[in-house]
Amino acid sequence: MNFSQALERIKWGQPMTRIEWASPATYVYRLNPPNEDKINVHFSTGTEILWSPTVDDIMAVDWADTVRAD
Repeated sequence: MNFSQALERIKWGQPMTRIEWASPATYVYRLNPPNEDKINVHFSTGTEILWSPTVDDIMAVDWADTVRAD
């Protein structure tokens, strides 16, 4: 899946990961409530930061659905 498709899913609450990240526990998701325009990245270590996509992320076609670890 490409970045445009992944971003549309992120906007609707679906956590997304990249195959290149090699861990389904590393993913991006939209902060709740949905009216906040911030996107976090969750790392497998349990840390979370605000996410800014890199050029590689934008050009990637290896985006995939994943599940959010709460």
